[in-house]
Amino acid sequence: MYKRLIMILTLLLMVQLTWGQASNSRGTDPRYIIDPETGKLSMTIRVWGEVKKPGMTIVPSDADLISLLSYVGGPTDKAKLSNIQIIRYNIIEGEERIVFSDLEAFLETGDDKYIPVIYPNDTVIVKGTVWKILSAATPYINLGVTLINGYYLYTRTQ
Repeated sequence: MYKRLIMILTLLLMVQLTWGQASNSRGTDPRYIIDPETGKLSMTIRVWGEVKKPGMTIVPSDADLISLLSYVGGPTDKAKLSNIQIIRYNIIEGEERIVFSDLEAFLETGDDKYIPVIYPNDTVIVKGTVWKILSAATPYINLGVTLINGYYLYTRTQ
């Protein structure tokens, strides 16, 4: 009798654990989590690009784009704040899959309409400015100019 009772309780526990870990009907990740450090309702967000600490981070469930960027150390000095992309993991009805934000306009006007809502599992991409591309290419440009100059001096002395 005890064996049967233990077996039934074990099966019920396994079913309950399976239900607790199950994802939603589309097979995606759960929307919200409890942050193990704070014990508060939180969400996982991915932040890529020109921020000081890119990667996956856990933020409070009420975080907006400004606070999210603050959690990852803020934008770098080469960040293009006028064209931040947010790719929705779970598509919200009536919204596009990719949402754009102009934080420069927010910083100039203070108008909240430029700050989109952040949802769980979103990916935020902060692109770099043209100066970032130029600064990354500068060593190669210098090498090319040096090689051309060396070739010119070599052929001139011949």
